[in-house]
Amino acid sequence: MLERLSRRIALGIKRIDPDGPGSADVLTYIIAIKLNWYSGLILTLLFGWVLGDVLNALLAFFSFVALRKFSGGFHFRSLTICSIFSAALFASIPLIHLGHDGTMLLTAISAVIVLYVAPRKSEDRNPSGLDPYLKWVSLAVVITNFIIQSPVISLSFMTQAVLLLPIWRGGERV
Repeated sequence: MLERLSRRIALGIKRIDPDGPGSADVLTYIIAIKLNWYSGLILTLLFGWVLGDVLNALLAFFSFVALRKFSGGFHFRSLTICSIFSAALFASIPLIHLGHDGTMLLTAISAVIVLYVAPRKSEDRNPSGLDPYLKWVSLAVVITNFIIQSPVISLSFMTQAVLLLPIWRGGERV
């Protein structure tokens, strides 16, 4: 659904401005990424409201996104499924209660996984000057939770760390 909507928007833009920057495929890709992000955010707000904890659902969303930006990881083949599944996950994370020890343990496990596996990049990601440092930036992001000590952040980081493991096969295109 999001892929088709992205394509329709891109084709509409190219119809209005055929000489504008970027091909229809490039525009489709960029629009798809934006739609996925915003739909995930909106659905997280909605699911968080339904489950009664919007703020912690948003904390799970943004902490996951912060780590994912630098560490990469598994992608669903469908952006629509990604948005729905992710939002349901982020809204559900606050329902899991961890004590201090559980929070610290999950943060430590996440840090070890990130240290050994990150970054897991998809094939079409553009190389940048940050590439040699992505592992260390990802690790620094995780280590911040040793200071914050948030159970929601530890669960969010653990989820992202699991998605780094090479056990997943999915759509690595976005």
